[in-house]
Amino acid sequence: MARNRILTLAAAALGLAALVPIATAIGDDAPGGSRVESATALTTTFTYQGRLTDGGSPANGAYDLRFILYDAESGGAQVGATVTKDDVPVANGLFTVDLDFGANAFRGDARWMEIAVRPGTSTGTYTVLSPRQPVSPAPYALFAAAAGSLKVPLTVTGTSAGVPFTTENLGLVTVNQQGTGIAVAGLRTTTDSAVYPAVYGYNAGGGAAIQGETTATNGIGVQAFATQGTAGSFVGPTAIDLDGAIKVSGSAPAAFVHTVRTTGGGKNTCAGSDKVTVLDHPLLNEKPDAIVFVTPRADAPGGTTGPTEIGVSYRATASAPCTGVANRWVIYTTGTDFVDGATFNVLVISK
Repeated sequence: MARNRILTLAAAALGLAALVPIATAIGDDAPGGSRVESATALTTTFTYQGRLTDGGSPANGAYDLRFILYDAESGGAQVGATVTKDDVPVANGLFTVDLDFGANAFRGDARWMEIAVRPGTSTGTYTVLSPRQPVSPAPYALFAAAAGSLKVPLTVTGTSAGVPFTTENLGLVTVNQQGTGIAVAGLRTTTDSAVYPAVYGYNAGGGAAIQGETTATNGIGVQAFATQGTAGSFVGPTAIDLDGAIKVSGSAPAAFVHTVRTTGGGKNTCAGSDKVTVLDHPLLNEKPDAIVFVTPRADAPGGTTGPTEIGVSYRATASAPCTGVANRWVIYTTGTDFVDGATFNVLVISK
């Protein structure tokens, strides 16, 4: 009977326990370092240390502890698994346990931990301690280091100096993709009309705001792709500075080869003169503000090159010698007629 009274008194006293949450730190805090890397894969386990008083004095002995994570200080819903630890040794009021509430327990939202206790030799009900303990930031290092998504806005501040793109100086944030997927992706899925980029770079110094580099022979340093609108837009006193050749490719390239046809169903010289050949191309049709560069080719079948005295012009209305041809660019010559099979390289810059 005396034993029952002692346990009751102990349980009442345990409700006044002082609990001090501590968690293991994750990362490398070496002086002067800006990078944080994990040598091994992180788990979702973290270390919790508490202080337990019994009747106003530090507790000693073995106790069973139960931990439940909630999304509110009171009430709310349970998050993750219930964790029980049996016969936890308590010395001078201090105890240490490893807790794991599961992979989705910490996703950046506030969490509170309910702790319940009973003597280690008991199999009875637990006594819930009050209030719930707020989860300290340390377990959220798991979330920050390994989560599939991050709370935003996210700001990373630090210093880095020296030549970039070396193994010693990778930058403030480095993403190392060792698989075949994308290393960094910026998605802006809103459909509003605001002109904001998915990825933005700002540089107040002499370098580039955004830079890409490839070491593969078929690689691309920086690539832009658009199913609608404009894939790339450049504005500045010097909008584009090129050090190398320009290559055009794809299903609708800005450069193409025009072949003169003077006879047959594919005839593209004017009805009244073989001195004019029509450039019927979607990049040029009905675009009088386009800039068109044309150069004759000498590698046409049979060696036919046609006249070399050529010019280009835009015909807004149908008139002789090109009756029926309007809103089209043409190549014309003031010399001899174009020969069938003559070819020209055409480069188009659209306004």
